[in-house]
Amino acid sequence: MTEEGINRRTLLAGGVAAALTATAPATAAAAEGSAAPAAPEPAAGPLVGHVDTGTARIWARPGLDPTRYTRWRCTYRTGQDSPRRITTELSAANDHTLLADLDGLRPDTTYEFRLEPLSSAPGFTPLTGSFTTSPAPEQPAVVTMGMGSCAPSVPDRIWTRVLDEGCDSFVMLGDTPYVDTGDLAVARRKHREFLVQPEIARMIRTMPVWATWDDHDFGGNDQHGDFGGKVATRTAFVDHRANATFGHGADGSPLTTRGEGNGIYTSFRRGPLEVFLLDPRWFSRTEASWADPAKPTCLGRVQWDWLRERLLASTAPFKALATGMIWDDKQSSESDDWGTYAHEKEAILDFIAGERIPGCFLIGGDIHVSRALDYGPRVGYDLWQFIVSPMHGSTIPSLNVPSPYLKHSAVEPHVFLKLVADTTVPDPTLTATWINRDGTRFFEVRRTATQMGHPAP
Repeated sequence: MTEEGINRRTLLAGGVAAALTATAPATAAAAEGSAAPAAPEPAAGPLVGHVDTGTARIWARPGLDPTRYTRWRCTYRTGQDSPRRITTELSAANDHTLLADLDGLRPDTTYEFRLEPLSSAPGFTPLTGSFTTSPAPEQPAVVTMGMGSCAPSVPDRIWTRVLDEGCDSFVMLGDTPYVDTGDLAVARRKHREFLVQPEIARMIRTMPVWATWDDHDFGGNDQHGDFGGKVATRTAFVDHRANATFGHGADGSPLTTRGEGNGIYTSFRRGPLEVFLLDPRWFSRTEASWADPAKPTCLGRVQWDWLRERLLASTAPFKALATGMIWDDKQSSESDDWGTYAHEKEAILDFIAGERIPGCFLIGGDIHVSRALDYGPRVGYDLWQFIVSPMHGSTIPSLNVPSPYLKHSAVEPHVFLKLVADTTVPDPTLTATWINRDGTRFFEVRRTATQMGHPAP
């Protein structure tokens, strides 16, 4: 194991390991003087993925010899409760990674977990972490969620700032990481390099993390659904993420496994906030639009039907429609924005207005500029778009273009969005704050549920 690997194992083996060791079944003692099995490839994780009120999905790439250490145990517990255990297996088809699906959890409760092989692995330090489940939908709650796009694959304290700001969850909005290839081996390596950075490694093992992609993790700058390497980049994405679903299968139903499929869109609810992570890449330019047959699609018909169904079913006070690309025209030579697919964007907004769906707002990234735009009562109430970019250090001032809807903007590096949804007050609030890695606040937008189409309390 390299010095970097030893340091990372030390980082991951915090107090959680001690809390679980006393009650977890012991593995066979290591023979005196024996060496740890060589890791055939770099390790990564653990990563806490999708978490709701009663389930959680844990991901890891342990790095041990996959021919010897195929079966793994995940031990999890809360407080002084007796630990529970499940077994899972490494998947060779998914870059020797594993998923542990935990169930029987309680809402709004903190759990600790520990991953280790079923057979003795002398010298191996168990992978440990923690997470807090979502509050029950009807429970008054405060949820603090971080969001960001265009992230660095080098050590950066922005991830530590996310933790310091009290975020209980995080959404990666694309270009997280920069892959820029259709080569599967290279894409997998870049995902691993991203996840093992010390600051991000600490964050992803201590809170739920969901992800979508933008152009650079889909394949390359300004790429659309006709990109020839998208099967490989989708494979690398699902290999290294733990969303609840990954687009849909051949029959059009949501895909919960990590096999072949179409797109990577998903949704989740955390307390008062439901997030719809759309995929505007995989399907774009591959068929005629469901909104206008004379124009190309962005979402594709199956994803559009899924989005309508999910929006109609949602009872969340606040609903984020999130994509890596922005919801208007970048006004540049590139065409990967919702301005290119305005026929589908307008159809989405018409649907929200026609069905009187309250609480909706838009999220975008990509452009290396942060902005907040208010489109007025487009959906029956003021519709806002929050753009947050970049988390790394490179800005693009030319994309901070004039707009009659623009309320705030900041051409600043190392920025993430802090969303606070609060239903403990009579008129629930949604507060969005743009923060950099030093804790500087650039601007803030605060909306009440009444302002977003809900009846007054």
